[in-house]
Parts: sequence; structure tokens; C-alpha cells
Amino acid sequence: MDRQRIQELVEMLEASSAAEISVCEGDSFVRIRRTINGVAVESEDSSASATGEPSTAAPTPTEAELVVVQAKLVGTFHLKHQGEATPLAEPGTCIAEGQVVGALEALGKWTDVISPVAGEVVEIVAPDDSPVHYGDVLMRIKAQEESQ
Repeated sequence: MDRQRIQELVEMLEASSAAEISVCEGDSFVRIRRTINGVAVESEDSSASATGEPSTAAPTPTEAELVVVQAKLVGTFHLKHQGEATPLAEPGTCIAEGQVVGALEALGKWTDVISPVAGEVVEIVAPDDSPVHYGDVLMRIKAQEESQ
């Protein structure tokens, strides 16, 4: 996939309300995600920035290595407990299995979002205070490898 096509995809994502776009064309695969300061572009072969320059960041885990935390109901996703200022989870946060990592608010009732595994939060997909539907991806966690 050439640089111009990637730039077109970045512009398409910026013009939409989507959090991420994945495109497979022939043997090429690219995933573009919104970040706090712009967009991040990942390809199957190597990571690249929106300018096409190689990234020096640590390699991202593959989708198969990540555990997806999904919304269990329709409501508003919150990264903080009601009335608190500190987020329950952020990228890089190490969490335990069963730990509260967010909350869903529906009809005035708050329901904890619980981590199904111990590991590290890799990505927060749903923005804080955003509306979500049942099954929407809220975050991705790289599960801690079990010691034997």
C-alpha cells in the first residue's frame, strides 16, 4: 500500500466519528486508530506514522494476544467512578483479574466494568463519557503470561 493511499485513509478516519479503520488490499493490511494527539498507522509489515516514517515504538501485540473488554449493556462508558477524578484504567496500567476498569451508566444506574484477566491495558477504545452499545469494544488488555 503506498503512502498516498494511507494518507487518504487517515483523512477518511479524521472526517468520520470512527475510532479505527482497518483495510486489507491484496497482500497489504493497514490499521489506523485515533490517538489523543492524532492518528497512529500500523501495517502488517511494520509500523509507520501518518507521514509514512517508520516508528521506533515498541511493537504492538497482535489481536490474538489481546483480550477485548466489551460493553455488557447500552449506556455511557466512564473511565472513572461516579464523582472521582482518577481514571480506573489507562494504557500501560497493570491490572488484576476481576479489577474494576471502568463503569457503564444506564438509566441513572452505574455498573462496574470488570477485567476478565490480569495483564496490562494496551488500548482504551471507547472514549471517556461516550455512549456505547451492547458488545462495543471498550478496551484491549494484553493478558499476563502465566508462570508455570
